[in-house]
Amino acid sequence: ERHRQQFLDTFKGRKTAEFSQLRVMFLGQGKAGKSATVRSVLDKKFRPEWDSTVGVDVTDSKLSDSNRWGEEDQKVDFTAIFATRIMSKRYKESKNKDIQVVNIPTSKKKRKSTRKRVSPAQSLEHNCQTLDNEKNDFKPLDTISKPRNKEKLQIFDIIHAYDNEMLLRAHSKRNELALSLWDFGGQEVFYTMHHIFLTRTGIYVLVFDTRQLLDVKTRERAKRYLLFWLRSVNTHAPDASMLLVGTFCSEILERIQTIDKILREVYKNFVAQVKPNGKLVFFPIDNKEELNVKELRTVIETTAREDHSIKQQVSIRWMAFLDDLLSHKDRVSYLTMSSTVNEIAMKFGLSNQERDMALQLFHERGLIIHLTATEALRNFVVIKPQWLIDALTKVIRDHDVHVDLEEFRKVFLEDDATELFSQGIASRDLLEYLWDHEQVDFFIDLMKRTMLLSEYRDCDHFLIPSLLQHDYTYDNTYNCKFDFSETYLLHGMFQRLVCLCVEYVSGESGMNESFIIHKNFARFERFRGQRVKLSAREQIICLNASGDRNDVIAVIQSMLFKITSNVMNGRLKWRTLVLSESTGKFIPWQHKPQLASGALNLYSFLNSL
Repeated sequence: ERHRQQFLDTFKGRKTAEFSQLRVMFLGQGKAGKSATVRSVLDKKFRPEWDSTVGVDVTDSKLSDSNRWGEEDQKVDFTAIFATRIMSKRYKESKNKDIQVVNIPTSKKKRKSTRKRVSPAQSLEHNCQTLDNEKNDFKPLDTISKPRNKEKLQIFDIIHAYDNEMLLRAHSKRNELALSLWDFGGQEVFYTMHHIFLTRTGIYVLVFDTRQLLDVKTRERAKRYLLFWLRSVNTHAPDASMLLVGTFCSEILERIQTIDKILREVYKNFVAQVKPNGKLVFFPIDNKEELNVKELRTVIETTAREDHSIKQQVSIRWMAFLDDLLSHKDRVSYLTMSSTVNEIAMKFGLSNQERDMALQLFHERGLIIHLTATEALRNFVVIKPQWLIDALTKVIRDHDVHVDLEEFRKVFLEDDATELFSQGIASRDLLEYLWDHEQVDFFIDLMKRTMLLSEYRDCDHFLIPSLLQHDYTYDNTYNCKFDFSETYLLHGMFQRLVCLCVEYVSGESGMNESFIIHKNFARFERFRGQRVKLSAREQIICLNASGDRNDVIAVIQSMLFKITSNVMNGRLKWRTLVLSESTGKFIPWQHKPQLASGALNLYSFLNSL
């Protein structure tokens, strides 16, 4: 009974402890060996035949006191684990405090009272040890009277559900490190989508194929991919640690220094974030031969335990909030803030500010997905991250690697599928099929608000720019440019800009508006009453407007602010330059015009997303 009372006292108190959960993200070029690396750190056997990752694969893992990695149980009682962690913390803090006399129970067969002088905190530790040794089964707690207050009633229910086995399980897990491993698909088609899943905390493992860097024919391409991921991580998580991991190293051991030299040229602007490997800037491994895999596992563990974000002190009430949220996973995949989430937060006495802070923490740690860029997105809390990822990647996937047209031929949607994966245009019928006729409106709305999709020509067709396959050869004539060379133009910026432009023009001129869309180019016949061309090249977005360019520039610039604020962590910067008619040179744009009267209200449009 005393054990239960201590558990109750721990829950009712305002004590805090570290939330030992962190997200580890594996990024890199397709077929670089990311999935094999994840299997290696989980101590699984190498599999030469392994399907390419579609989107993101999420695996919950745990690292025990004995440094053994393994996949996490499906059901985790965060509150019980947290309570025992706090009890253990109190024990350590009170080791040398005043002693008192307590009764220590012996076995059931010979139960006699002994007296020993120990501290109260030692009593807590002894209770856990006693439970480990005896594994007594306590009856349900009935000595605490049921309170009338609603908040206290919920706390009572948690304590009432306490049993000896729960505390035993929690005690065994109190020092475990939980890691959420996110294996990001490396095909370029996923890059636009990936930005919404990169978080400001966690560990980023950038995996690359060392053979690609050594081969002169593929070196520049491999460097571009590495640079893209270095920039992406720096944009979303400027304070997070990065590990560079080179695969297939058993084949090129004698050229390790050459690879190191090449990498130093690529990562020179990100030295502060990249964790070195002694004198090397990367960790050479080979998953098939298990070369240096154990060392990599140790480095990830050490980096995780030293990460400043994992040391954040969290209230046990947040853990009860989390347990309650996740208890709905058997029935639903997401919850709404306006009803269920708010009710759960109120159960445990969380203010709106505490609720939002807790949700942000759970999102950062990979337990839920809670996007907050807009009010509409903020209203949804996805409690099954893999469910949302799988839904998005049924639409956004690589045509050459992940699409089997025979599947669509059998249901008479082959033409629709061909149009989607070659031209980026999705029919409503195809989306209904891909999403099994479930939550279709929810997914369409979410993709709209994350600027992955826009309505196209009519209400039954949608444009998904990240699926556009073909570049367009166009003339170099433009009279304005948005120069991102001060930071960088990340993959996904231009695609989202096209999404916003299509949606905006359709609302301004109607669904019959004429435009041409390609992977790197878009032309609109009537954009604010003008013909407008947009194109992307290296670190620049080019604009050519046929009439009053200042009005168009103001609109495009507002859209760019929307994208970088909502999706790119507000860290991308650019210079807006216009072509001077007198000198023929580009000069800074300083004009701030009033938007034309009668036009679709731009700010209402952007705020509605």
